[in-house]
Amino acid sequence: MNTAELKSELIAQIIATNDRILLDRIKEIINSYESDLLVNEPTSTYEKIVSEKIYVFNEWQQKRIDIALKQVENGEYISDEEAQIEIEKWFEEQEK
Repeated sequence: MNTAELKSELIAQIIATNDRILLDRIKEIINSYESDLLVNEPTSTYEKIVSEKIYVFNEWQQKRIDIALKQVENGEYISDEEAQIEIEKWFEEQEK
């Protein structure tokens, strides 16, 4: 079993468990190695035992998602209809 397969298996097992004591122990172990762990991996897809896909985002992607969620909370967005109108206007301007 290679490293990627082992990670995938461990993630699936962690997701499948509801044992709080086990999860706390896993967290303690990971935290004890935290200074050695840097999450600079590309986006990965891990498959849950029931074939549900779990997406793990890299740090940059997660920051962008957090920013977007804050923008939505603050009403800083436009509807799909408004976006389509803006795109159409932009295309018209480019044709001139």
